[in-house]
Amino acid sequence: MESKTIKRLRPFTLADAQEVTHLFNICSRATSGNDEFELESMINDWKTPGFDVEKTVRVLENEQGQIIGYIEVWDSSKPHVNKSVYGLLHPDHWDDDQFRTLLSWAETCARERISLAPDGSRVVMMHYTPNNDLQRKKTLEAYGFSLVRHFYRMEIELGSNPQSPVLPEGIKVTTIDINTELKAALLALDDGFKDHWGHVDRPIDDRLVEWQHYLQTDKNFDPTLWFLAKSEGQIAGVIRCNPRTVEDPQMGWVFQLCVRQPWRHQGLGMALLLTAFAEFYRRGNKRVGLIVDAASPTNATRLYEKAGMHIARQTDTYEFELRPGERLDTA
Repeated sequence: MESKTIKRLRPFTLADAQEVTHLFNICSRATSGNDEFELESMINDWKTPGFDVEKTVRVLENEQGQIIGYIEVWDSSKPHVNKSVYGLLHPDHWDDDQFRTLLSWAETCARERISLAPDGSRVVMMHYTPNNDLQRKKTLEAYGFSLVRHFYRMEIELGSNPQSPVLPEGIKVTTIDINTELKAALLALDDGFKDHWGHVDRPIDDRLVEWQHYLQTDKNFDPTLWFLAKSEGQIAGVIRCNPRTVEDPQMGWVFQLCVRQPWRHQGLGMALLLTAFAEFYRRGNKRVGLIVDAASPTNATRLYEKAGMHIARQTDTYEFELRPGERLDTA
């Protein structure tokens, strides 16, 4: 076990990017058996507009100068009420007290940023952890985090030609024109997820700035995998996908799927999912994966099971209240 003396907790810089990405993959191998992170994508994340790595990210070094720990407080945009914390330690250097020190730094950092949130609003730290990372979960709970939600990773093998989608009457599906429809698609996604747990309304201009960053830097972005369901010119539903995952280049990935309230319960969610499956199959992808709220208000887990998907992993969501007040997120 690593000595309980903190060797050096210091600000992260982009010069650490490769070593930290390697650390992330060591940790992901311990929980999933796979490398889940790639350097280029991580750098894009660290360069996200509004994310101040100097103030909100720290790395932990041992006596030999090796980075064995990492902690971040993701709080890049308004209304700053949910501050996403991500902390980890190298499995060979795990120590409860060391991890508590990382969490303590994150709490201090997050509390210093409470004033960014609207007066009277509830402010929390959120931490997402693989269900089988028992050491990290135990330490989070001992620190005072509460388990509040589960998310499933669901997958399907595309062993044969997927069934054809059946669209509700009056609905057509097209790929996005990213030059003219990005804002409308983002607004539709926001509307489609407004009744989902944890959703927070964010200024559209902030979201557009972030998206322009990713459009310019993300080599995996493919607008032909972003489908819009339209009804009389209105966007009724959206499915946004990526052609691959880091751990499995033959796995297509569904980032978001939503149907807006007026068009629900007509089979549109299934039609959009099968549209994506068909396109992935046409491209030669062997598998498709996604993440879903285990307690989705639209019973999305059941929809994905009906489409042939199964639960492959679970992530647990922890919450630590920094300030009580009015909830600006969906409970």
